[in-house]
Amino acid sequence: METAVIVAGGKKAPDDYRALLEALKADGGRLRVIGADEGALWLLERRFSLDIAVGDFDTVGEAGLERLRAAGVPCIVLPAEKDETDTEFAYGEAKRLGVRRVVLYGALGDRFDHSLTNVQLLYRIARDGLAGFVAGPAHRIYLFGPGEHRLRSRFPFVSLIPFSPEVRGVVLEGFRYALRGETLSWGMGRGVSNEPAAPEGIIRLEAGWLLVVESRDLENRDRVMEGRAGEEAGGAAAGDGTGALAEP
Repeated sequence: METAVIVAGGKKAPDDYRALLEALKADGGRLRVIGADEGALWLLERRFSLDIAVGDFDTVGEAGLERLRAAGVPCIVLPAEKDETDTEFAYGEAKRLGVRRVVLYGALGDRFDHSLTNVQLLYRIARDGLAGFVAGPAHRIYLFGPGEHRLRSRFPFVSLIPFSPEVRGVVLEGFRYALRGETLSWGMGRGVSNEPAAPEGIIRLEAGWLLVVESRDLENRDRVMEGRAGEEAGGAAAGDGTGALAEP
């Protein structure tokens, strides 16, 4: 399956991106990489290949744009005042290339408006008949329509969030909390923070659109691990000499 990876200006990590590319290559098919504004310069600075750079380049400035050009990267420069985001334009280029799958990497960041717009772009991708998902160091986000979907998650949490007002007939298999023909509605968090319980999970729905969000809490995990290490060190110093922590 020919795939376009669109690298945007949100949160990214070289090791995570490298692992994503390896997984996509394992699926077979050609990979096309499109850098959107800062995403293009991020790729260049870390010596990742890219086929084209697009955007108004307001983030990287003229100096960043010249660096891309000097490296021989084809650049499509857009006006600052336009009716679509750089990432949306990049998606249009991906369609023009004739790919069958689109991966949005670095699409989530501190600008919630851009993050939400990029997640909503999954709907446009699905309506165009293409496969696609949002990827980043802490997330994978999919948009599922009616039917059966199989998910091999490597993340500790999987949340189901209605994208349409109602998602009816939701069935979950292979998750800690099963659902059997349930309805999920806007404003209700029943599908949040489920957990995989099998190598492959099955998600079925009869009607509606469902966001499936795989996630890990990187910052919280680091704080928890640091706290536990500190508690263990303190317990060993103040305990009975065996290193065991006292019971509360």
